[in-house]
Amino acid sequence: MAFQSVIMLMILTRTAGLNASGIFTIAYANANLFLTIGKYGMRNFQVSDIRNKYSFSDYRNSRLVSTAAMILVSLLYLFYVSKENGYSTEKSLIILWMCLFKVPDAFEDVYYGEYQRNARLDIASKAMTIRVAFTIILFGILLIITGQLLFSLIIATIFTYILMVYLLVATRESLHLARNNGKGKTYILLKECFPLFAGSFLSFYIGNAPKYAIDATLSDELQACYGFIAMPVFVIGLLNGFVFNPMLYKISRMWQEREIGKFLKNVLFQILVVAVITIICLVGAYLLGIPVLSVLYNTDLSEFKTELLVLLFGGGLLGLSGLLSAVITIMRMQNWLLGGYLIVAVFALLGSRYFVGKYAVMGAAVEYAVLMLILCVCFAGILTVGILRARGKEQL
Repeated sequence: MAFQSVIMLMILTRTAGLNASGIFTIAYANANLFLTIGKYGMRNFQVSDIRNKYSFSDYRNSRLVSTAAMILVSLLYLFYVSKENGYSTEKSLIILWMCLFKVPDAFEDVYYGEYQRNARLDIASKAMTIRVAFTIILFGILLIITGQLLFSLIIATIFTYILMVYLLVATRESLHLARNNGKGKTYILLKECFPLFAGSFLSFYIGNAPKYAIDATLSDELQACYGFIAMPVFVIGLLNGFVFNPMLYKISRMWQEREIGKFLKNVLFQILVVAVITIICLVGAYLLGIPVLSVLYNTDLSEFKTELLVLLFGGGLLGLSGLLSAVITIMRMQNWLLGGYLIVAVFALLGSRYFVGKYAVMGAAVEYAVLMLILCVCFAGILTVGILRARGKEQL
């Protein structure tokens, strides 16, 4: 999953050119933004629901609602932005199909969250790996044969839907998941998780604000170049998630059982992991980043070395903010997250076009790093308040 877009872009630049890669970059950014509507920020909440306040039926029904909303909002947004930015018909269709391509990521996630809650994350991991791997292979083969991004994306989307259904049917029976519990708590669950959804949506908007500004003010070619050097940023966040996600249940138990010392120790260890991953990536990027990315994407990126390092620093902060967000969710202080996201989203909305318009790709990189820094400071403050409140209750 972490390298899905990397592999797609590697093939795309060699078969369809830099302009198509730029369109793919903004399409992928939009699809991941709307994916946050489909997932509704619920995975961490679901996994940490160790007392089964909500049943799987509640989680699944809420995911049907959020996935339908994801598709609807994608269509409405595309209708607006295609006129506002003067998209061609092909560009609009590519963005639409990329959004549809991401729908299985949203829907299957509720099943995999339940597998994880039942201590079978291994089943979810295998199923997701199979679907993503075979979809990337098919997409790549079609691109190499046809050189057509839109056609390849349509066929790959249809294929990934079929594979998702097959894998869910093949795996869900092993856990005997309930079909319907009749409690009708779907909308209560959606209401409780709304701050998580709003936070995750704003988080992705903040992370992609520079791309939207580039889309509005610069060329598709520069969008592609920014996408190439920004790719390692999101890989850091995803890789950190793969390290942290298996620990969610254990940390949730520590918090529920008020083992505050152990809880804090595990959180601090994970922060150290984020720092180590970031430092390794920064050193690697300084030594080899630009030559490797230039070869991967078949594009000369030598003028963007400083921008790459700034973005990677921001990527480390992205990983840290994701970690802190998950921990704050475990502490059931998710309502506080929304305030931090709103503050940073306002900065992103007001500053993106100015920085990108004046400083081009460097402006986008610096703005991204600053936004992530502000977000981390906000979340660190929330975490500190939560720990102090918990310790205060222990003393009482």
